Amino acid sequence: MKCPMCKCIMKSGKTTLPYEFGDDRVIVIRSVPALVCEQCGEIFVDIRVARIAEDIAKASEKEGVTLGFVEYRDAA
Repeated sequence: MKCPMCKCIMKSGKTTLPYEFGDDRVIVIRSVPALVCEQCGEIFVDIRVARIAEDIAKASEKEGVTLGFVEYRDAA
């Protein structure tokens, strides 16, 4: 896939996705599979991966976590 920003090649990598719930809850999901541009660093996360990450964040919120870090591979 080519980067939508600079048209360079994107390669498999990982990123970190923060989710904020209101003013008092933050869940950070680490090591999320993504495509990363070699040149500009633009990130692309596949919709299926993004939905899993959202489900992880929502589950953490339901558990009452107000600030937390979750590893994607451990929770997916």
